Amino acid sequence: MSKAVRWQSWDGEGAEHMVFSDRATGAVAEGALLSGGDARFAAHYQLSCHPNGHLAEARVAIVGGPSIALHSDGDGLWRNSDGKRVPALVGAIDVDLSASPVTNMLTIRRLGLAEGQSSEITAVYVRLPDLEITLDQQRYTCIEAGRRYLYEAVDGTFRAEIETEPSGVVTQYPGFFRRVL
Repeated sequence: MSKAVRWQSWDGEGAEHMVFSDRATGAVAEGALLSGGDARFAAHYQLSCHPNGHLAEARVAIVGGPSIALHSDGDGLWRNSDGKRVPALVGAIDVDLSASPVTNMLTIRRLGLAEGQSSEITAVYVRLPDLEITLDQQRYTCIEAGRRYLYEAVDGTFRAEIETEPSGVVTQYPGFFRRVL
């Protein structure tokens, strides 16, 4: 079964449309976004997960610009679109697209945290629109199960309280995104 979700950027200038499917082989999220703010770009992504929720594949393309494809074995080993290993990404099992709440949703769903629980993760951080890739240490803390999560950089440089539906779909990410469909 598929579910369509639409987010608007906090400034009201950007939008994202995502279709999410839960499958026996793993969840799939496919979407298109138009940025808000000063960046002014459009992008398309497709994220596929292993049955355990670990990311299997991330494809991101900037309209009229660069694209990337990354493949993971689900245990922290990554390959690029040519099938070559990417040693700099070893250990990451999640991905974080800088301009989208979809990756927060996937991580929240995978972690399944109970109220008061926290988990630190290593994510492949993909900055849009230049598609620069780095590793990012992140922490998710469940404030209210199925409703509110604290998302923060382990180094203390960022924190935000994210609101979700019980399914993990982000409904509000203050200062960045709000769900409109």
